[in-house]
Amino acid sequence: MDAILATLGIMGVGAIAISTYVFLVAARNYVSDDDRPYGANSSEPASPHPLIARNATDRRGGRPVTFPLAVNGILIAIDRRTLADRRLMI
Repeated sequence: MDAILATLGIMGVGAIAISTYVFLVAARNYVSDDDRPYGANSSEPASPHPLIARNATDRRGGRPVTFPLAVNGILIAIDRRTLADRRLMI
């Protein structure tokens, strides 16, 4: 009986050691900066997308928006962005 308990104890300690090693290797690989795809030679942090210069008409097409507005057949009565809580549904 003592041999079985000793074997289970040794296996349990081994399982804890193996799981600790796997966790530490995964954590090291997750936070490592070794494989920086962008700007590897610069001291600036890597950016997944380069910045694109845009003017005011690129985003909204330059046309003023008036309400009520129909978008894809859905009627939007008022502009919610003027409210303090934009999630508020009226």
